[in-house]
Amino acid sequence: MDRRRALGWIALSATLGVGCFPDETLHLDAGVDAVSDLGRRDATATDRGPLDVSRFDVGDAGLPADLGVSDAGSDVVEAGSMLEGPACEMAPAMASSRLVIEGLTGARDFVFDGNGGVAVAQGATVVLRRAGESSPITMVMSGEVVALRFTRNSGLVLAVLNDTDSGTSSGAIYRVAPGAMTAELRLAGLRRPGGLAIDSADRIWFSDTTADTVYRLSADAAAETMVTDVPSPTQLLVDAEGRFLFVVRSDTNTVMRVAIASSDAGSDGGMPIVGGFSRVSGLAQDECGNVFVADEILNCIWRVPILAGDAVRVVMDVRGPRSLMFGVGDPFGPRELYAISTTDGTLRAANLVARGVPLAVPAR
Repeated sequence: MDRRRALGWIALSATLGVGCFPDETLHLDAGVDAVSDLGRRDATATDRGPLDVSRFDVGDAGLPADLGVSDAGSDVVEAGSMLEGPACEMAPAMASSRLVIEGLTGARDFVFDGNGGVAVAQGATVVLRRAGESSPITMVMSGEVVALRFTRNSGLVLAVLNDTDSGTSSGAIYRVAPGAMTAELRLAGLRRPGGLAIDSADRIWFSDTTADTVYRLSADAAAETMVTDVPSPTQLLVDAEGRFLFVVRSDTNTVMRVAIASSDAGSDGGMPIVGGFSRVSGLAQDECGNVFVADEILNCIWRVPILAGDAVRVVMDVRGPRSLMFGVGDPFGPRELYAISTTDGTLRAANLVARGVPLAVPAR
C-alpha cells in the first residue's frame, strides 16, 4: 500500500528550574487546541560524556539499521540471544538535550510514523507532521487523547477519554486502519484509560487506571485481562523479547515489572523495581537492558537496569518531561531518546550512545 495513502487517515475534518534528587541514585522500592506551528528547528547537541558505566546484558530483538553514532570499536560479543558491546559500556552518565520541534502546547503523547513523521496528541486533537510536508494535518476526537501508538498492520491506536459521554465508563480504544479516513471504535466501557504499548507480535496492551487492570488485544479478538494486581496503572512498556511488562503504579509512582508467563496467557504478578518518583510520565527501553523513566515533576529522566538496580539520572535539562521513546525513521535517530517538555511545549532529544528498542511503525 502506498505510504502516503496509509497515512491519509489523519486528513480528517474538524468534526472528527530544573530540579532533581540531591543524590545520584534512587533506592530500591520495597513494596486543547490544534497547534498553529509545528516548525522544526535545529540546534547543536552538547554531550557531557560519555563515561564508563557498568555493563548490562540484553536480548537482541532485531534492532533496526544503525542511523546514529558509530560504535567505538568492533569488539561486540554475542552469546546466544545476549548482547554486550562498546555502546553499552559508553553510555553517558549525563547527556544534554537539543531542541527538535516547538509549538507543542498541551502535548500529552507522541509517536513516530517510521517515515520521518511524528504524531502528537494535544487534548482532543492529534497533529501529524509528515516528512517533506510544511503544513501539519489534524484529526479531532470526541475527548482527550490519553495515548497513541502505531501498530504494524492495524494502523493507529488511540486511547481516548470521551468527555461527551455520560457515566463512569466513557473511556475507549479507537483504531484508524491504514488507508482509512475515519476512527473506528475498537473497545468501549473503560472507566479511565491509561497507557498503551505494542508488543513484537503487534498486540495492543492498554490499561484502565480506575479498574486497576491491564488488558491485551490481538487483531480482532476480544480483550484479554492480563494484570489485575497493579493499582492505578498508567504508563506501559513491553520488553523487546516479551519477557516483561513494565507498568507505572501511579498512586505511588513506582515502576513495576511483571513477568509475562511462558504460556502467554497471563502474568505472575508484579514486583517493584524502583520508586521514589514524583510523577512518572514516560517509559522507554534501550538495547543494553535499561529502562528509562521520565519524572514530570522532578524534571529528570532516569536510567535503571531492566532486572532492577539503582536508577541514575541521565537527562536533567528537559523541563516537565513526558512520553519517552527512542527515534525510528530518519531524521529521528535510534540512539537519541526523545521527550516532550510540558513546560515549554517542545520535543527534545538526548544522544545516549546505545540504540533504543523502537516502537512499532506501520508496515510499508
